[in-house]
Amino acid sequence: MFPKPPPLVRLDKVGVTYDSVGETDWKARNGIRLTGMPGFADSLSDTELRQVTLLLQKAHELPPSVSTNLAEKPS
Repeated sequence: MFPKPPPLVRLDKVGVTYDSVGETDWKARNGIRLTGMPGFADSLSDTELRQVTLLLQKAHELPPSVSTNLAEKPS
């Protein structure tokens, strides 16, 4: 896909985790064109979308055991 879908969580401070709250919310609601990431505005409530946004914004503060499971796996 072009561009490549951004990783949701990366431990090196790159990816969706470090986008602004508004940008992350927009991506969750609308998807990212030409990356295969769909929008979830039709399938999640506003509360659920906000929870997804907050999870991604605070992902770097999660315990290591959780963040390692969410982080991009090396190919």
